Amino acid sequence: MELNKIFSSNMVFAANKPIRIYGEGCGKVTIDFAGQTKSGIFNDKNWDIEFSAMTYGGPYKMKVTFEDREILFSNIYIGEVYLFAGQSNMQFKIYESSLPPEQYFENEKLRLFAARKVKNNDFFSPDDGWITCKKAEVKHWSAIGSLVGNEIAKKKDIAVGIITCAQGASVIESWVPQDAFKKHNIDIPIENRHPDHVFEEFTKWNGDGILYNFMLRQIIPYSLTGVIWYQGESDTTIDEALVYADELKALIHIWRNDFKDEELPFVIVQIADYNKRADDGWRLVQKAQLDIQTMTRNVKTVISADVCENDDIHPKTKSHLSKRIADLLMQT
Repeated sequence: MELNKIFSSNMVFAANKPIRIYGEGCGKVTIDFAGQTKSGIFNDKNWDIEFSAMTYGGPYKMKVTFEDREILFSNIYIGEVYLFAGQSNMQFKIYESSLPPEQYFENEKLRLFAARKVKNNDFFSPDDGWITCKKAEVKHWSAIGSLVGNEIAKKKDIAVGIITCAQGASVIESWVPQDAFKKHNIDIPIENRHPDHVFEEFTKWNGDGILYNFMLRQIIPYSLTGVIWYQGESDTTIDEALVYADELKALIHIWRNDFKDEELPFVIVQIADYNKRADDGWRLVQKAQLDIQTMTRNVKTVISADVCENDDIHPKTKSHLSKRIADLLMQT
């Protein structure tokens, strides 16, 4: 029997949400956590044990006992857990941003778990488990993820876990199960889609369900406080843009079902203005990202255009946008 790699020392569980421990294999497992003990015998390839929701606190220890061994975890907190997902502007690292090195920070209560990517070239991977925020390494964290998480952790004086699940040049179709959009009567011919769909290198991760199966399923059904989604630059043909709001609505529904939380809050980051792509498709995607908050409950949109550069598809100034996202999350 094996635990999912998302479980390690330094992990953060979402306050006031069920605490799910899960993995693969058949047999007996016993888990001791925060004064509670739960056991189960499983005969299927997947197993899970659920603890009741807890309030903010820590540090805690956890002992997981399989039939042939014990695993011990420490420095566990109950706080807030946010999934940062999308494409390159979510993947964009601190060292790529305009934040000067003298403003790099560390925060023992801020922790990161990085989902494995198809192109596994990130500084961190699931093999590292949950990582505490150190000044020497924070430059390799997602700029938006780390800045948002640090702001919330400081303002609320709580532990914050950020889970990064982003891939540059990814299309929205890759983030839902295969043929999911067809079931919602959305089917755009490949010749009418953005070139990122067929660019040779990007086809490693762009295709119906590829990133959903490879990246997102590593995390499901870990309880989340909320999801921050920043994607859309690779879905900006007219045909795609006209249905992007419907695609986003379907993605939110699917993810909420997978994470077993029908009220899971979503924050949608509107793609920034970009002078070289100021076309109708780009504007329609921005409109769809604004409209989605009126189409689906518990969804809010954050505008980026007025706090980002417009001469680069990857704006280097992320601090103002991150502050805006954090402020919105603290209001929900």
